[in-house]
Amino acid sequence: MARVTLRPFTLSNGITIPANTPLALPQSAIHTDEEVYTNAEQFDGFHFLRHSDTEEGVTVTISHEHLPFVLGRHAW
Repeated sequence: MARVTLRPFTLSNGITIPANTPLALPQSAIHTDEEVYTNAEQFDGFHFLRHSDTEEGVTVTISHEHLPFVLGRHAW
């Protein structure tokens, strides 16, 4: 997963990433990490599907651990 910063960003540890900096994340390594997901190596097509008790019946949740959803301001 590759992105480019649009403006400077300071991380919680004090490191600042300048604007226009290309970044990449090890998406596959994160998604197969047992500390992040239980049974990470086992396929579960419903892993991110959460059932609710509402009339709609099913809702899909997003999280910071599932990177393809990106979680930009449009997600909230």
